Amino acid sequence: MKILFLEEQPCIRAFKYAKGLRFFCDKIELDFAYCGKTLNDFYGQGDELFNGWYKIKNGNDLEIQSTVKRVNPDILHCHNAPDSLTVACIHFFKGKIPIIHDVHDLLSVRNTGYDDGIVRGNCNYFKITEEEKIALERSDGIIAVSGAILDLASKKYDLDSRRSLVFPNFIATDMVPRVLKNKLSGGDDMINIVYEGHLDRIRSGGHYDLFDIFKGIANQGINIHIYPSRENELYKKLSKEEGLIHYHGSIQPVQLLNELTKYDF
Repeated sequence: MKILFLEEQPCIRAFKYAKGLRFFCDKIELDFAYCGKTLNDFYGQGDELFNGWYKIKNGNDLEIQSTVKRVNPDILHCHNAPDSLTVACIHFFKGKIPIIHDVHDLLSVRNTGYDDGIVRGNCNYFKITEEEKIALERSDGIIAVSGAILDLASKKYDLDSRRSLVFPNFIATDMVPRVLKNKLSGGDDMINIVYEGHLDRIRSGGHYDLFDIFKGIANQGINIHIYPSRENELYKKLSKEEGLIHYHGSIQPVQLLNELTKYDF
């Protein structure tokens, strides 16, 4: 079986899918069509799980069409945020290749911007909602990261429950730390909170603009430790200005999960 993943910026969820599929199915080919960085570029590992990587510039419809024809997959597995690649697959391949739409988030319910490092043109609310509706209502199958996301999508759109399931964003078993590190707090009253994940590059008021939130935590006398999914100069500079904000930089997933055990929350 050949499965082609499509996602503008390959994410850790795709990495974990690939690990699971490789573990359970030895006769499988996984390929990835993407616009931004590969998993290795973003997380330091993961490219080796896929047979081929195919860069699509700016989510170009014709490039998507030619890439899918070149790979000739049995299943198209599209990750959302945004939904553009799923919509393109539906336009070109609906009824020819099963299309699975993996829902990380519903962009239509945000009141904040979305920045995953890819420069896009203006994407208005109407276009976001229109693409979201097409992707959710016309895909052959839907996988959601949580029941809350699936419930919300079901209220907004006409979904068929027989083709939907929830697959939580679990940690891969071989990434679970075997030995827990000593807590930094060491039993004293100083709390250490850790944030791991995406951060906006600039102070944009976007979904991942956590600048003021981090400062607010520090202002309460709480240590906040930052492990961004990609290096971020804005928060590195903030850590030099604020004594209780600590910037640790990006590290590989297995090492990261071991490091997280040092913190209280």
